[in-house]
Amino acid sequence: MKRIIFVTGNKYKFEIAQKALKGTGVELIQQKIETPEIQSTDVREIASFSARYAARSLGKPVALTDAGWYITALNGFPGPFIKFINQWLTSEEILKLMEGKKDRRVTIKGCLAYCEPNGELITFSSQAIGSLSEKAVKTNKEENTSINELFIPEGYNGRVESEIPREEMIKYWAKVESYWEKLAGYLK
Repeated sequence: MKRIIFVTGNKYKFEIAQKALKGTGVELIQQKIETPEIQSTDVREIASFSARYAARSLGKPVALTDAGWYITALNGFPGPFIKFINQWLTSEEILKLMEGKKDRRVTIKGCLAYCEPNGELITFSSQAIGSLSEKAVKTNKEENTSINELFIPEGYNGRVESEIPREEMIKYWAKVESYWEKLAGYLK
């Protein structure tokens, strides 16, 4: 069994990764550490830098993910700065940015960076497609953010992520974030 530190403080991300890796022979151990996050518009570059930093700091193999939300009508905004948008803007404020916009497509680009303590690095990518709702759907789910009160995953018949049951969304993201399976294959 290969043991890897998954650098995240996000319990939801950890559950998704565990679901994706179930039965693969890879064991994840969640650890939250602060890593420098370089300013870049490339999620691969951001994840790679942070993974190298974490692997060297911990002296163990690490996996780290980063994602960007690219809203077509806003010329790809907010991209990899989604974490900050979720902190700074409410879902209603995001909707104000979308006023008068017909094209509501969103592409979510994800990157998993795996790094050994010696700096050997490999990355895997994923992509999800969806759209933004015309109104926010607020629920009391622990993992709610401004953006997932608006995101309609492709194939979910207009249902917003925040209203889809947690277990169903964990399955969805585990499938979409196929980079976990790719990592398991790489480690065999």
